[in-house]
Amino acid sequence: MINHHLHTFIQVADSGSFLKASEKMYVSANAITKQINLLEQHLELKLFKRSKQGLTLTDAGELIYDETKKMIRHSNSVLKKAHELENSSDTVIRVGVSLMNPASILMDIWEKAAGGHQNIHLEVVPYEDSVPVFTEILNNLGNNIDVIACLYENSYWGDKYRSFLLCNLPVCIACSKYHPLASKKLLTINDLKGQNVIIRKRGLSQNIDQIHNEFDSHPDIHRLETATLDYNTFNKLASSKDLILSYECWNSVHPLLTTIPVDWDYKSPYGLIYSKDPSDELLKFILAIGNAAS
Repeated sequence: MINHHLHTFIQVADSGSFLKASEKMYVSANAITKQINLLEQHLELKLFKRSKQGLTLTDAGELIYDETKKMIRHSNSVLKKAHELENSSDTVIRVGVSLMNPASILMDIWEKAAGGHQNIHLEVVPYEDSVPVFTEILNNLGNNIDVIACLYENSYWGDKYRSFLLCNLPVCIACSKYHPLASKKLLTINDLKGQNVIIRKRGLSQNIDQIHNEFDSHPDIHRLETATLDYNTFNKLASSKDLILSYECWNSVHPLLTTIPVDWDYKSPYGLIYSKDPSDELLKFILAIGNAAS
């Protein structure tokens, strides 16, 4: 903020010679001399008395020296306060969470990134797992909720949001902890034969459509099709002998259910959904999450 010629002037005054000042500033003595000459011409003042013994300040030079030191201290103080204000301008990102979308994967990633973004703070906003509520949230992303971490390849919700992929989650099977299959570590397609499997309807997800195609080859797998899944679905599952297609992110949705991986390659995208017109602050947060997740 202070003219660099004034900084040179202070260094020369403190050093007592152009040569010593040049050594401290890592520039030539000739360049230092030119800067001082230009400063004196600009101020129309003689700042130094030049002699064989070195340089001493004139009376005008003494005044300029004292006032410049004050200006530098004040300038440094102003800059410090400006940086403090910049660092203290906190950004709050409102993360929507529900029983079906607990955002645990997002929070684990944010734990890695948060140290480098101390001006970004997360606010958890709970919401109800129901179609009307989720539709309302999607229609108003950026108002009360900025971002939701969830499975998002689902055409049921239409083109209401932008998405950012965090990972692809394997499609698993969930069932009651008292189900005969609950003790298995890994299921195969043969384990599903003779079972009732809750699955979303065709046309809502490319990966689910592929599983439908797989099930077409196994007519002894009984499909119970549904358009949407909510917590009531999991509640009913806990007291039934049915199975449901599930994911790792739903591991803790219901205490009476267990999630088991299946020996197949079907996966669904999991990530962040947010407004189609996001704020700069939200984009910075998403970039931070992306860097931490990679």
